Amino acid sequence: MREPAILILDDDRVLVDLLTDILGSNYTIASAFSGEEAWAVLKSTPIDLIIIDIILPDIDGFQLCSMIKENKEFGHIPIIILSAKSDLEDKVSGLQKGADVYIEKPFSPAYLDAQVFSILQNRLKLKERFERNTDTGGESVSTLTDQQFLASLHLLIETHIGNALLSIEFLAEQLHMSRSSLYRKIRATSNYSPYEIIEQVRLKRAAALMHEGRYKINEISILTGFSSPSQFTKSFKRKFGKAPLGYLREYLKRRNTGSL
Repeated sequence: MREPAILILDDDRVLVDLLTDILGSNYTIASAFSGEEAWAVLKSTPIDLIIIDIILPDIDGFQLCSMIKENKEFGHIPIIILSAKSDLEDKVSGLQKGADVYIEKPFSPAYLDAQVFSILQNRLKLKERFERNTDTGGESVSTLTDQQFLASLHLLIETHIGNALLSIEFLAEQLHMSRSSLYRKIRATSNYSPYEIIEQVRLKRAAALMHEGRYKINEISILTGFSSPSQFTKSFKRKFGKAPLGYLREYLKRRNTGSL
């Protein structure tokens, strides 16, 4: 498992070096000195958290914060504003633009480190909750942008679930994203790969169809887009702990005894 990656954005190179020293022993550090450089880093490198100054040479930090949070590819990334501006109005504005935390300069290194750790731990917990529930419930993700992205992704998979050739390339094209961008976005909001997301949606649909009792197991395999009955059985057993027939028999038994 890779170390969490932090992007530090500040035009003060001395401060960037200081932050790198403070955080570099526990995290992978990327740096940028302008909004344009930061955007280039985001497009090329998986980033888990951003530390950003308000005053930048080419763009207002508040504006950049809004741009990041409104972007479906990067909107999930938590942001810490680290600024010398200490007015209450600035703090409120920063949080309204989507920042998770606002820290004044001069700052306590220990406090900053604790905030970074807390935010990243919370993100990890959200990913774990997403793993336990692959439905796109609002409680499984941290931002409206994430919810909208995951809702669109799941709807797209559900719509084309019977297509055995459903792929990340197809999903990326339909969502107007590059293949690499979609892959990064999915990995950032869950611990699944795109293939695993597709498989999870298919398996949940397969279980639901079994509960309906209208189709044979081989028909369900086809309806949910598995390439072969053997692949369906293998995937189903991996998720539910039983082969499809065994799972169905147990479900019917529990339903008939009223233990569901």
